[in-house]
Amino acid sequence: MSEFRCLVQEASTADTRREQLEASLRSLHAEHYPGETPTFTWVAIPYGHMFTEGEHSTSSIVSAFVDHETTFDGRERYLRGVCDIWTELTGCTDHEIVATITEPELTIQE
Repeated sequence: MSEFRCLVQEASTADTRREQLEASLRSLHAEHYPGETPTFTWVAIPYGHMFTEGEHSTSSIVSAFVDHETTFDGRERYLRGVCDIWTELTGCTDHEIVATITEPELTIQE
């Protein structure tokens, strides 16, 4: 099962727009992986507990976990889509989002 884990600043735009972010990320995921519906886990860090360069952080971390192998080009398009959705719906910049994709461990044949 695929999953998104989203770490955001409490009461930030990302925190208050969870429904819109989830809907858009589900659509993006379905475009790349037809027939799959990801689940979501949200963690809202209390204000004053995340900092960037000594200032309160406006950053978000969006980690996607998928059930199958991906290609470099596929990951690049997927992650660009995640960042585009996030910046469009939250007003943040690319510098305020960390997006990752993790796939199952590959079996090494000897």
